[in-house]
Amino acid sequence: MGYRQIYIRKANKLAVKHHSLIILNDTQELDIPLEDIASILLEDQRTVITSRLLSALSENYITFIICNERYQPSSISMPIYMHYRQLKVFYQQMEVKKPLLSQIWAGIVKAKIMNQINILELNKCSDEKIQKLKTEVKQIQSGDKTNREAVCAKLFFNALYGSFFIRDHTGDDGINMALNYGYTIIAAQITRVLTMYGFHTMLGIHHCSQQNNFNLSYDFVEPFRAIIDKYVYDHKDELDSSLAIQTRKDLIALLQESVIINDKRFSVQNAIEEMVLSYIKCLDNNDSSYFVTPILLYESGSNF
Repeated sequence: MGYRQIYIRKANKLAVKHHSLIILNDTQELDIPLEDIASILLEDQRTVITSRLLSALSENYITFIICNERYQPSSISMPIYMHYRQLKVFYQQMEVKKPLLSQIWAGIVKAKIMNQINILELNKCSDEKIQKLKTEVKQIQSGDKTNREAVCAKLFFNALYGSFFIRDHTGDDGINMALNYGYTIIAAQITRVLTMYGFHTMLGIHHCSQQNNFNLSYDFVEPFRAIIDKYVYDHKDELDSSLAIQTRKDLIALLQESVIINDKRFSVQNAIEEMVLSYIKCLDNNDSSYFVTPILLYESGSNF
């Protein structure tokens, strides 16, 4: 399984040769073995891309992300499902019982909020809001029927940036642009792993939008969001709507940040696969206790 995240700012042409990605520009030709690559992010909208390369990327489960003129990821290319137990996985997703999904979603929400609390404590934010979040996380029910996830998200961002901050999925301010960019990078990696294991990403655990082909991917994003949140908060004074090159590179590099699962350290990239594998066990055994979520590797002193 590939491990490298390839960031391409400018290139005349992308092609494939001898099972390697070929990056051509005016002065040089660079080749990277496909087997080493996990994802490619392309920012240059003038780049020529060969159809043979697109086919090779799909065959190697390499996620290909194309950005718009504002450097925001706008397109994700992934393989048509090629897993050897494709039909079995599809039936499992279609036939899974609602109580199992509800239990898994409650675990995802709890992990997300606990990681948010960690970030707030680390940055010595409002103790009142931290205590409120700790109270909320104890009230999570199966399926998060009372939508504590949304309530806590608002509390979290207000604690970080003040009551006037609005979390906007289409916002053009520096903070929202950086958050959107980082979340999309993680979602793309999750989509890659889910596809590799035969999952249909439109069939989510909680998200169920008919217009979203990546419902399952964004279910899995939730516990990882705080990794992006921490970086953006730490660099908030440097961010603007142009989203600097170094910021974009840093957000991509967060896939190598360390997290903890069951007392073991993993990179975010490897933790995603652990989470997907645990979901497979849940479906195979009809048991949510197999599901695992990441804990941020930051010292905050929290005691839940």
